[in-house]
Amino acid sequence: MQGVSDSHMRVRVISIFIGIVMLIGLEGCGGASKQIRAKFQSVAGDVFTEIKNEQPPPKGSVDLMIKAFIKTYPQGHYLLERPPRRKDYSFLINIDGQAVVWNVEGKGEITPVYDENGKRTPEGGRGIRYLFNNKIRLRPGSHHVFFGLPNEDYYTEVEISLREGEMHTLEFQPVYAMSRRRVRSFYHGIKSYDVFLDGTRIK
Repeated sequence: MQGVSDSHMRVRVISIFIGIVMLIGLEGCGGASKQIRAKFQSVAGDVFTEIKNEQPPPKGSVDLMIKAFIKTYPQGHYLLERPPRRKDYSFLINIDGQAVVWNVEGKGEITPVYDENGKRTPEGGRGIRYLFNNKIRLRPGSHHVFFGLPNEDYYTEVEISLREGEMHTLEFQPVYAMSRRRVRSFYHGIKSYDVFLDGTRIK
């Protein structure tokens, strides 16, 4: 009887532990969702404007090219998967309180799984790539940038400093998650983003 009681106790302890882990996970996701929802709302409207032409910025302003992409698995790849992916993908940018959502249409692609050195590539395989390059105009100086993926409950924030008289580029490069076998691939979803300003990593 003592052995049975000990066994039941171990099962209860394991169940409680699993429950705590799940609650922590849900709380973390909820926190990201809450932050992203809050950043959808603009509290300022004169921080930046989108630029479609190639005219140089007037004195007292600077142009910033923002680049980001993500590759996702194709529809039907997994037997049990999340709700079907839309044809477009949402990228949220909030700079100093002004928000914009860019919805990008995806393009199917098939890339080699291994590179010329035989090393497995994180973006190798059949999938859908969502890519955007958008230029905005804003004042020189320091700015707080919030970058979010509403589809993934992911976001990151960086501080940037822009100099007048120069064309700047802010780039977000995805880092994909790993499988249990330590294989990094877009099939496992997004882990984080590396952030580069004018080619120099800042996060």
